[in-house]
Amino acid sequence: MATEARFNWPGIFAAIRGVLMLAGGLFALFAPQLALATLVWVGGIIVIIDGALGLWGLLFGGRTSPRLGVSVTRHILAILAGVLIVAFPTLASSIGISALVITVGVIMVLAGAFALYVTVSGRSVMREGTFWPEMLSAGAYLLFGLLLIFMPLSSAMVLVSIVGVLMILYGLFQLYIAWQLRGLGASV
Repeated sequence: MATEARFNWPGIFAAIRGVLMLAGGLFALFAPQLALATLVWVGGIIVIIDGALGLWGLLFGGRTSPRLGVSVTRHILAILAGVLIVAFPTLASSIGISALVITVGVIMVLAGAFALYVTVSGRSVMREGTFWPEMLSAGAYLLFGLLLIFMPLSSAMVLVSIVGVLMILYGLFQLYIAWQLRGLGASV
């Protein structure tokens, strides 16, 4: 009689999540500057992708906007801000970190304001269910830009350390759940 090996997938996934969160939390706690730089770089890549996909959708993807010029400008500003964020190490040495952070913040606020204007003014022609996601996107750009303008880098370092501790606690919690689920695979 052959026995079929069954895996406890919920327990395995909880353990993987726990280990990843624990590693990320330790990284953020013991190397906050590097963790912040990594997070900023990944955020810059996401902003570039967001701007590029929005621009592609407007120009080639059949997406319409009542204010095409403003929409295109918003996506170009997003791409520009993302490029500035990704190129941060190179630009920081030439124009200074504070000037770069404020410049990116202003660009992000402008991109968010343009997105908000286009969303509100074009609400009547938007597909159903797209208004609030567009509003949230515009709000995220505005909030991110304002944080860059008004939040000093030292506060960002403290925030990274707090997030690191929370990630460690969450990772330990996930490992505890995985431990609790370890016996479920055999009985399923």
